Amino acid sequence: MNESHTAFDQRFEAGESVLAALDLSAARRPHPERTPDQEIARISHDPAVMGGRPCIRGLRITVAMVLNLMAGGASRERILEAYPQLEPADIEAALAYAARNALSA
Repeated sequence: MNESHTAFDQRFEAGESVLAALDLSAARRPHPERTPDQEIARISHDPAVMGGRPCIRGLRITVAMVLNLMAGGASRERILEAYPQLEPADIEAALAYAARNALSA
């Protein structure tokens, strides 16, 4: 088990929500080549795809799925290996979307 997974487990077991226990600080920093709105533009909401849940670029891969994988300890590299249709910017977009929506809730 890696250190970040252990830290997540400790924070989650202490009663924090999944979004609060995830370290989203990197998602809050803007990408040097993209604006936050450009990153979040990669997230789509289509009632015909996954019941309208937030998906990445219209794929049947939800933001929640990416967050759950990361919360379970999967690295960005492992997620990209498992889902070759994803791009690194998609993971950044999912984190940015989650951070923006968690902070506005």
